Amino acid sequence: MVDYKALGNKIKDKRLKLGLTQEKVAEELGIDDSFYSRVERGERILSVETLVKISDFYDLSLDYLLLDSTQGGTDDKLIIEIENIFRDKSPSQTVFLLNFLKVQAENIDKLQS
Repeated sequence: MVDYKALGNKIKDKRLKLGLTQEKVAEELGIDDSFYSRVERGERILSVETLVKISDFYDLSLDYLLLDSTQGGTDDKLIIEIENIFRDKSPSQTVFLLNFLKVQAENIDKLQS
């Protein structure tokens, strides 16, 4: 089963981060404003074609959009979440994040000892 409310929330969050209106996104996607609004509220079942359009428009993977919206393995969800954190980062940001995680992992190990 797909949790369309969770899916809609992810789509809405991305739109808001980009400072776009629902009307502008619907126009760009070639879909009706009210349909797009219902997608964000989780009131519409999306066709694969529409889901792919939204994924492409926002440059989000289908995995990310469906993460927590479908039943799946926790390990798979964690890997996808980590990939999405690193996705839009520059090489220097990626190195910084990786080093930050290593330091935090070491601190957790020390605290648990």
